[in-house]
Amino acid sequence: MFVASRRIRSAGRTSGSIEITLPADLQVLGGLDCRLTLRDGPLPEIALQPDVSAAQTLFVTLWQKLRIGLEEIDDLGDFSSAEFALALFPPTHWQERPPLAYSDALNVIQEQAAGEHNGSGAEARLLTFLAVVASHRLGLSGSLALAFGDAVAYLMTGASTGLGTDFERGMAQLVFWNSGETRSLGSPLDDHVWRAARAGLRSVYEQFRRWQEDSNAYATAREQWYRALTMQMGGRVSAVHERLHGYK
Repeated sequence: MFVASRRIRSAGRTSGSIEITLPADLQVLGGLDCRLTLRDGPLPEIALQPDVSAAQTLFVTLWQKLRIGLEEIDDLGDFSSAEFALALFPPTHWQERPPLAYSDALNVIQEQAAGEHNGSGAEARLLTFLAVVASHRLGLSGSLALAFGDAVAYLMTGASTGLGTDFERGMAQLVFWNSGETRSLGSPLDDHVWRAARAGLRSVYEQFRRWQEDSNAYATAREQWYRALTMQMGGRVSAVHERLHGYK
């Protein structure tokens, strides 16, 4: 994949130090060791291969956290990279295997090193796609498997990747908190957070499983949810109109 053209700058004829300004998207690679390979010939190339082993370790770590959170449903088993499409950056579209992006993992690692936890999109994407594969192992399929992955990430980070709809996220949140969970969970990188979420995540999974087994109940629940939302929004609009009318 062609990225960009850049001019090489030298620190001086007696120095081996050179500099190439990379595109801003590659800033996430800052500080990583890179393997330098020269491909000689009529069109010589210099290839930089970043060491992404820390990102690969984070994939496994997050899978283990997810495994803790879902163990009341069933044991997920070990992480397998063969079930994912590994890429440097999150792809815009994907089909068969959910993507895991090294750049997302590196961003999460940098946030962790800085002592930050802000429910970043990177963290949500990783958890979503890990949870999608987990949902397949637990027997969910199709759009409900995607929506379950999205719901898990939303519940644990507060951010959504949009694989599910407002209905699935809203119902998952309702079921999760009604199971007795506390309102503040903490970082998804902490084991105790996933242990505290076990009962809630099991209840959410059971709801998704019931929907999968009874598509009519699923369709009815969606219709009732959106109807209630429409009526609620309509009531708010009417209240605003009445208030504005009163100011005249």
